[in-house]
Amino acid sequence: MIRRTVAAVILMCALGATPALGSTISLSVTSPVNAGAPFDVVVQVSNVFAGRAIGDVLVAFGFDVAIGDPGIFQFVGATVGPLFAPLALGTPMVAGFALNPLGIGPGDFSGPLTLATLHFNALRAGGASIGVTWDSTDLNQGLVYLDLPFGPIAASTNVQSVASVPEPSTVMLMIVPALALLERARSAGLRRRD
Repeated sequence: MIRRTVAAVILMCALGATPALGSTISLSVTSPVNAGAPFDVVVQVSNVFAGRAIGDVLVAFGFDVAIGDPGIFQFVGATVGPLFAPLALGTPMVAGFALNPLGIGPGDFSGPLTLATLHFNALRAGGASIGVTWDSTDLNQGLVYLDLPFGPIAASTNVQSVASVPEPSTVMLMIVPALALLERARSAGLRRRD
């Protein structure tokens, strides 16, 4: 009985001492998505250093872009966040490394950290998922910290694109000249009969 109690206490201490990696990846669409138009998705990470050792820094990141239906949305590129320089590793992978050679620490930013802004074209109206994923076996992917292990990057969001509807003023600009042409044709037809 005492051995089991001691073993349970040791196990609880060991589990309590293991840091929980608590960063959260979020995706947000920056504007309404209209079919036939470009739009952006911002990739941010919150709680970047949750569960990390004191003094740890973020040195890089990398992830793949996933689209649920490539017939609706087309990935055209990315702009890395302001604290990163782009690392060209090929599409659909987006990667960046810290501009500061010593890495990005907790005092270098406030709020969520922007990893990248993804640029898309909405090819037609419809809905599909857009996501970011990582391959844990690829050393260029994940949240790359100075102290291992890497942090995972995985998130998705459903995006709806809608058909563009002309504004009322635009419709009026089309209707008024059409009515004028019809009236002119009608007037010309009446004059010929006379």
